[in-house]
Amino acid sequence: MDFHVSTSSTATATSIRRPRLVIIEEHAAVADLLDATLWGQYRVRSMIASPQTSVAALVAATRAARPDVVLVASRPGPFVDGEAVIGRLAEAGVPVVALSSVEVDADPVHWGRLLLAGAVGVLPKSADLAHLRSMLDVVLAGQEALCPDLAARLRDAAVRAATDDECWAARERLCALSPREREVIGKLATGRCPTDIAREDVVAEATVRSQIKSILAKLEVRSQLGAVAVVRRAGWSAAQLPAAS
Repeated sequence: MDFHVSTSSTATATSIRRPRLVIIEEHAAVADLLDATLWGQYRVRSMIASPQTSVAALVAATRAARPDVVLVASRPGPFVDGEAVIGRLAEAGVPVVALSSVEVDADPVHWGRLLLAGAVGVLPKSADLAHLRSMLDVVLAGQEALCPDLAARLRDAAVRAATDDECWAARERLCALSPREREVIGKLATGRCPTDIAREDVVAEATVRSQIKSILAKLEVRSQLGAVAVVRRAGWSAAQLPAAS
């Protein structure tokens, strides 16, 4: 088996009437926290993806658990396409709530893509657990998980972005940056120079310049201005550069 499956210890005969919830996550600690928090309401099973996990295997195992609802991380595994997992589960009629690594205001296009893939709702991983329980209850009741106007705007944003090849090429290149490199390019985009960044972050200026050199290589540009232009083409402001998912 190329992923780890764990079942809540509370999934006993006394909990047989509880809805079945499958959590698909890359990090066992996150899944365990959700399990511990939701066990009173749900029969929880966690699917922890490994580097060898395939979309097909993950979807098959999830469907075999006969879930009433599924929580899927937008990046469910090291090499697993979260949108593909969501899409296949949605095609099978399984309600999916996606957990995004970024807030909606930080990357509405990402949220829109998750909805277009088939998610009935999206929440940031930073959402409080009461909000998560509320959305799961709404989904199980067959009601709208997100405000229809908001969901429509997010889908429209994703569709518009998808038509812009230059935008997506820029986004793909930015996704190759490490979290620290994204932090540095975000500061460059606000007009800070390497000296300013080094002083703010209490690191050597040579370290910052080395990081910038790596950024330029990954973005395939020759200057800091060129790197900032990639950020602009991706449709992200300096404050909206998402952390790695």
